[in-house]
This record gives sequence, C-alpha cells and structure tokens, in this order.
Amino acid sequence: MASYLARLAGAAALVLPLVFAAPTGHHIKVRNPEARDVEPNSYIVVYEKDVAAATIASHLQKVDSLIATRKRQFADGGLSATYAIGDFKGYALKADAATIKEIADSPEVAYVELDGKVYASYIKEEDLLPSDIGKRALTSQTGGPWGLGRVSHTSLVTTPYIYDTTAGSTSTVYVVDTGVYTAHSQFGGRATWGANFVSGSANTDENGHGTHCAGTIAGSTYGVAKSARIVGVKVLDASGSGTNSGVISGIQWVATNAGSNSVLSMSLGGSYSAALNTAVRSTISAGVTIVVAAGNSNANAANYSPASEPLAITVGATTSADARASFSNYGTLIDVFAPGVSVLSAWIGSTTATNTISGTSMATPHVAGLAAYLITLEGLSTPAAVQARIKALSTKGIVTNSLSTNADVAYNGNGA
Repeated sequence: MASYLARLAGAAALVLPLVFAAPTGHHIKVRNPEARDVEPNSYIVVYEKDVAAATIASHLQKVDSLIATRKRQFADGGLSATYAIGDFKGYALKADAATIKEIADSPEVAYVELDGKVYASYIKEEDLLPSDIGKRALTSQTGGPWGLGRVSHTSLVTTPYIYDTTAGSTSTVYVVDTGVYTAHSQFGGRATWGANFVSGSANTDENGHGTHCAGTIAGSTYGVAKSARIVGVKVLDASGSGTNSGVISGIQWVATNAGSNSVLSMSLGGSYSAALNTAVRSTISAGVTIVVAAGNSNANAANYSPASEPLAITVGATTSADARASFSNYGTLIDVFAPGVSVLSAWIGSTTATNTISGTSMATPHVAGLAAYLITLEGLSTPAAVQARIKALSTKGIVTNSLSTNADVAYNGNGA
C-alpha cells in the first residue's frame, strides 16, 4: 500500500503543475493578441450586452484603483475614452499587461482588443499602377470630375453630371476623417466643425484627405450632393493615421449629435476590429446611414474594419473604364463600386486649393454624397432603405475583375 501511495503521489506531482501552473500568454478575452500595427499599451474594453449602469460604475472605480496602484510601474496609464452607443458600451485606456489581465477577468467584460491603427484610404498619383492610369477616359470634362458624370449615367459616360437640383439640401454628412477645411470656397458656408479626437491638434484639416472627401460629397464643383451640409469630425492626424479608439470616439460623437437625414462617411480603415464594427452597427441602428471604404490592399474586405460591417455601405473603387482599381479590396461585403482613380477635389492650403488622388477613400464620398442626395430626393428615412436603394439603382454587373458578388457601379437614377 505504501509503495502504491508513493507512486500515486509521484504521478500527482507530475500532473498538478500542468493543471495549476500560472497561465502564460495572452488572456482568452483578448480578441487580437497577434495584432502588430497597434498603438503601444492601448486597449479597447467592451462590456457584455445589457450590463447594468451600476456594474459599469463599479467596474470603472476598480479600473481607476488598479491604474493608481500601478502608476509607479506604468506612469502613462489611464482611461482615454468611454463609449455608449446603443448596445455597444466600453472604454479605451492605456495600461500595462497586468492591469489588462485583471480587467479581462471581470465577468462584465465581453472582450478586449489591442487598439489597432487606422489610416486614410488614399493613394498618391505617382503610386498608381500603369493599368489604372492607362484606362483613363480621354474625353474632355464639362465642369466637374469624371466621377460625377459616371455616377449619373448607366453607360460608360463621364460627362456631363446630371442631377436633381434638390442636391441633398435637407441632408447632413458627417465626415469622420482628418477634419475638414471648412473655409474652402467649395462649401459656401455649408461646412462646419464638429469635434476633434486627435489630442493636441488644431481644429482644422492638417492633411487634406478629409477636405478632399468632403468636396466629393458636397462641393459646389466637385460634389455629388451640392447643397448638403458637411460636419467635420477629426479622428486622423496630419499624417492621415489614427487609432480604432479614436475613430470609435468620433462615431459616438456623431451618434449623439446627428439628427434625421444624416450620413456618416468614413474613408479610413485598418485590420479587423469587432469593437469598431459594433460601434458602426450600433450607430446605424440609431438611424445614421454609414458609408465606408473597402480599403486599398487588393484583398478581401472581410479582413478589414470598418469595411467588414455588413450594415454599412461598403464601397470599392473603379477606374474610368469600369474596371476594379488594382488596389481596391473586394469580396462578398462590397455593396457597390464607385469612381476612385484620379479624382479631383478640394484640398487644404488655400480656399481654392485642389488635389487629384486615388483610393477607395475617393470612391466612398461619391456614395456618401449619393446617400445624402437620395435621402433628400426620395424621402428615405432609414439606413436600410438607403442601402437598399443605392444597391437597387446601381448599374449591374459591369465592373470587370470585380472579384465581388456585386460588380455594380453607383448611379443616381436620373434616367440618363
């Protein structure tokens, strides 16, 4: 018996360390532990659905205490934002790994994400492939960029732009981007500043990307919805980069402040983020139509956010020959394509500055402008109705090499 017990104890000594050893690696609730393009020591924490307000308050007190306790080891710790967009509730913070483990252990926490970086989805002209440039139309333009003509014809025509004079006059488009240069002459007083979530930056567009997108949405010369109002929401810095946590803060601001007939346009993206997608979905559920860029990686849009959110209108880019642009993402989540190569629009530097750039960033505002245009023209009252109408009106099956379920180009339905 003694020898049997000794053998049993020896076996237990081998097994117990395996069972009770301290866990290594990342916490199971961390959704993207292998992500590399992230903001250092920055996280997004998302609560379980239907968590009580009292539980959230208690949780945040615990987090504050944890951060205060570890200030000597990690001086930069602290909350940077809190989120409450419908069912989506959570917060962003800077913290060390030990703090994140304790937070993730809390039963009210659904998951945690490393705070991924996001970027404006545009390409400089000098970086285009010859196949994109070689397919430009060689016809002269009549008063506007080729993309405007393309979205107002069912055939491969890039001039003129034909549109109803209501031109989105009752709609407001929130451009969540690098900000908007509101004094640009293209906006004629219709552009205002909304909010700034880039710490330490000026309340203006320091990059140009957001102003370019706003010009395609609602510029007097370059815009689809020439009478729509524009609100700039800054989430990307002067280099055109930002974080998921900052973008979610911008989305939340729109969800809180937007009225009826509102569209949110985001020509930005990064790797897949469940938190970012959920923020988008919750804002759509609150009544805001959201249009997003498919991305410029020549890859499946399902792997990128916010492009992968099905309730958003996800836009791929085409050349002036109705080919998928070589850089454009693709796949089953593409709702529609729009012009995205060599697009002329407003820029920063002066009230008349312009620039010609390419990307799904440039395709997206064509469709955001179209959403604003149709909301006013047809009285569409829900994001689902706007998405369905844009897809129904689109010119079907004409995008070559679309690699997507939908090979359709956006069209404003004027009959041309």
